[in-house]
Amino acid sequence: MFLDPLGESSYASGGGNMSSQSLSKGVKKKRQPKPAERSGGKISIILVDDHPIFLSGLQQLFRKQPDFELLGVAESVADLENLLEKAKPQVILMDFELPEGDGISATAFVRKQSPETKVVMLTGYDNPPLIFRALKVGAVGYLLKNTRSKEILETLRKVADGEVFLNPDLARKFLHEFQRDQEVEELRRLVQTLTNREEEVLRLVATGASNKEISQQLFISELTVKMHLASIFRKLQVNDRTKAAVLALKAGLGDE
Repeated sequence: MFLDPLGESSYASGGGNMSSQSLSKGVKKKRQPKPAERSGGKISIILVDDHPIFLSGLQQLFRKQPDFELLGVAESVADLENLLEKAKPQVILMDFELPEGDGISATAFVRKQSPETKVVMLTGYDNPPLIFRALKVGAVGYLLKNTRSKEILETLRKVADGEVFLNPDLARKFLHEFQRDQEVEELRRLVQTLTNREEEVLRLVATGASNKEISQQLFISELTVKMHLASIFRKLQVNDRTKAAVLALKAGLGDE
């Protein structure tokens, strides 16, 4: 379900109910959506959330603001795609969990279809890894669903004016996630220096296999296993199999 942006605008300015005939005429018009712009005018916004009660509250909030223009609401990724064919808002307030998809993939879609549109994520709980993923695909900030109305409005006004909303707590979490990503990338780079056989040995080490078990699974001697381990330790810059196993798991070898 979504509000046609043409229908919403007409209703708001006309002060009455639209006829089905006028609505159908509005839908049939093939007009190119206007690009997102601020220039001191109203902040155009689309709301994306699949919780009717929460969504209704947000609609009431933004309809009361003289500096916001609500172009429409979407309860699913499909609804959002339909809306973006007709309008290019300055801001989208995006829930993480949506039917037929999720807020992160929807954000990536928005950034591709309407690069000037700013996406702010909505979440019911603080989840740094999830938020970090959203920021990586193009979101400019996030808000918890229990955030006060005044703060929601102020945040979106700042975003519309080109500011990236990162409060101190989020900035610290973002940095932590970024550093962790960098660490993983460095570990993967080190793992890529291993030969195919050494990587096979390391995978087995990560499962807790002994030298004897590794030799049996790979059909090589225990002496050869030890030689491979010595090379692995040197390339990964560790001095025992426990540290090597930990690095292997961090690099994602244990996930395959």
